Amino acid sequence: MTTRQIGEVYSADHTKYSEATQYCYYDGVHDLVLFWASPSAEEVRGFNSQPVEFALYVQQPVLFLLYRIADVCEWSDVAYNIHQLRAEEQEVPRETPGDHARVQMTLVDASTGIIRAKRILRMGHAMTQAMRQTLQEQSRIPFSRFDYEALVQQTYARYPDSDAMLKDASLTEAAASEN
Repeated sequence: MTTRQIGEVYSADHTKYSEATQYCYYDGVHDLVLFWASPSAEEVRGFNSQPVEFALYVQQPVLFLLYRIADVCEWSDVAYNIHQLRAEEQEVPRETPGDHARVQMTLVDASTGIIRAKRILRMGHAMTQAMRQTLQEQSRIPFSRFDYEALVQQTYARYPDSDAMLKDASLTEAAASEN
């Protein structure tokens, strides 16, 4: 889990980003970073306080994590494969049935590179196990960057937006605040 705090730069290497979402699993935490251009004070407040839902759509070797922040962000998605990390960073979740995975969400101002908000959430039991199983499967499948990129493009051609993909998601769950 990153130790960078609100008001700090997300990365010393960058001060500007394209609007995008980044996901990975490392150090026992699902890390979801949203890069939004000049988020408003209202968006930052909503990011910190509004309910979050997650959904999972899998087309191996691609995991699509869908997310929605009530009244702030409509359904959006991010594609991922465990092999996008260096071999020494690849980690498969170890949560056992009944556990709740932790999700760190970070909001970065894409126009400045400054962290505007952070929060920790818990996935439900079913989503925790589905993510663990999907990442375990990915770790065993030989990886081809070309095949991965082609499948991502095919999926986005099939689903013009995240709402369309959501209809075929294998699981949708509300996240809980970490206390």
